[in-house]
Amino acid sequence: MIKEEVTKFMALAPLMLPKLIGNKGPDEKDITDDSAILYFTLDESLPIGLVMDMLEDDMEMSLLYHGTSKENRKLHHCCFFTSPKAGRNMFKFNMVSDNREFVSDLTITIYDSLDMMEGELESDLAVHAKSFDFIQAMEVSDVLSLFCTLE
Repeated sequence: MIKEEVTKFMALAPLMLPKLIGNKGPDEKDITDDSAILYFTLDESLPIGLVMDMLEDDMEMSLLYHGTSKENRKLHHCCFFTSPKAGRNMFKFNMVSDNREFVSDLTITIYDSLDMMEGELESDLAVHAKSFDFIQAMEVSDVLSLFCTLE
């Protein structure tokens, strides 16, 4: 089933995000029964703000967090995800900037299970809360409420 979700994602994402995904496919894949992690290298590094705008505007994704490292304020980590809805693809985008605040690659996780996605979003948020100062972030309760309201 997860392979079908990857196929759907790879059919849609290059059309909606040609500067980020393109038509070349992922550099690497790590596929399990419940999720698939796809690693993409961008053709050219882009400012993190531009990448964030693309995900929010072109893919209508929600921001889980955007933060800077407590040790290096120029190093940004950011995560966007699709809102969980029945019949909709479930995935998240993670990105890390360099010291110039440019993004050169993306890690995209595609889920087959709402429970798996919720758990990983909460875990990702908790891990980053320890070593990053959030510029903007959801609360764990906000993440829970998105998944609890599903029928």
